[in-house]
Amino acid sequence: MRFKPFAAFLHLWGGLLIGSLIVVISITGCINVFNEELFDLFHKDLVEVKAETRIPLPLSVLAEKAAQVLPEGNRITKIEIAAAADKSYVFIAQEANKKAKGITYFDQVKYFSKVYVNPYTGAVLGQVNMKYEFFNVVLQLHRYLLLKKAIGSLVTGITVLLFLLMLITGLIIWLPKKFRNFGKKLKIDFAGKFKKVNHQLHTVLGIYVWPFALLIVITGLSWSFKWWESGMLKVLGGNTRVLLANVQPVPAISPLHGIALDEALLALRDQAKGNFETIGISIPTETEKSASGYVVMRDSGDAWLGMSYFSIDHNSGAIFDKMLHQDKKTAMKWRNSNEAIHTGRIYGWPTQALAFFASFICATLPVSGFLIWLRKRKKKG
Repeated sequence: MRFKPFAAFLHLWGGLLIGSLIVVISITGCINVFNEELFDLFHKDLVEVKAETRIPLPLSVLAEKAAQVLPEGNRITKIEIAAAADKSYVFIAQEANKKAKGITYFDQVKYFSKVYVNPYTGAVLGQVNMKYEFFNVVLQLHRYLLLKKAIGSLVTGITVLLFLLMLITGLIIWLPKKFRNFGKKLKIDFAGKFKKVNHQLHTVLGIYVWPFALLIVITGLSWSFKWWESGMLKVLGGNTRVLLANVQPVPAISPLHGIALDEALLALRDQAKGNFETIGISIPTETEKSASGYVVMRDSGDAWLGMSYFSIDHNSGAIFDKMLHQDKKTAMKWRNSNEAIHTGRIYGWPTQALAFFASFICATLPVSGFLIWLRKRKKKG
């Protein structure tokens, strides 16, 4: 069998096998590109507050206000603080159901809520059950097809690997025999018949989106396969993913709270030195593990997403280990920027728009490809 016909064979049957899943993953990918902006647009009453010149209330006080509206047994595990003075503080309560026997995403979530609090008045603006919130459900559909993480990540991972094969074989099929024919194969004649236009939409749009689709695939596979992540780290000069110390220096009786929580925020602000968009604090239920913090920088000073990570003592709120963005090797800068590259958030709305249109075109390719196969099949019949 010659190489090009063999590539066409793989492209056809691979596409028929995973086409419907690629449509789902791509369409949900389109929505996820702007999910934060859309959520904020539909929930302005929760995320926006009147900016004031006075200092926000202590974080410990705000956390207590948020905890009071949570159902009994639910506890705050993460706090997100935006640099913008007109944004509410977000208190997140989340726990997985590790003993769940079901296979769906909903089975593995014990609870997942976000409480929005005005940092100046302490007023609770509202609570959202994220377990069933639209944009979160779309995200889980995109990542795991609404299956449990262990199952869903494997299914989506295999699907995306096969899509990578589709990209490679599609390029092989498209390549013209003669260089002078390149220009012709990059045009769509919308005046032609449906059969011709559909074929050109599949091949020409496929070529235009090819480099962007490849980037989306490369970044996406890092969540499904450890061997892929390790390979990418090695290619970029690192052997393993660098992690911070997460064991308490001195055993803690209770998770980070009270004055220690206030001290932790002060320490993170001091580390950020005003150069941040978001500060986050994670508070694990297991007190033998330290709390952790992160700072998303406004200006990273390089082409990567600027993120610094910190280990925080439950008892005092002091930082005892850190991974600053400027001290990271290229491999870790890539790993911490991977999601921002995947969604296009890395450079704001221009790259988000590119990611959106690339995902949308990827969603159309299985449809146009199926129509090409269907017409050929009817012709043979």
